[in-house]
Amino acid sequence: MKIALPLLSKDLVSDHFGHSKMFLIAEVEGGKITGVNYYDAPAHEFGSFPMWLISMNVNVLLCKGLGHKAVEILNSRNVEVFPGVTENNPIDAINAYLAGKVEKSDAFCSGGDSCH
Repeated sequence: MKIALPLLSKDLVSDHFGHSKMFLIAEVEGGKITGVNYYDAPAHEFGSFPMWLISMNVNVLLCKGLGHKAVEILNSRNVEVFPGVTENNPIDAINAYLAGKVEKSDAFCSGGDSCH
């Protein structure tokens, strides 16, 4: 399984998916992280982040907040989205997810000043 997180830096989860500078994609097998890779975010255009994650064969996106359209694109390609992550450290966020401590929420961005 591949789990992705949007980041501002290697050790800081971005508050908003669309404001990410980079992404962490972790390989997980048997409930354990077996590999971690960092990638610069692609150019941010409408739908570019979700489509890039899909092209990377990501299964799960953990994030703090994102827009409804990104969720729709990801879900349409069978990527599970878990907004509302509270951990700032990406490895801590993945471990919380693997421990069953991350639930789906309604931490969607409405497109106002709070996230754009």
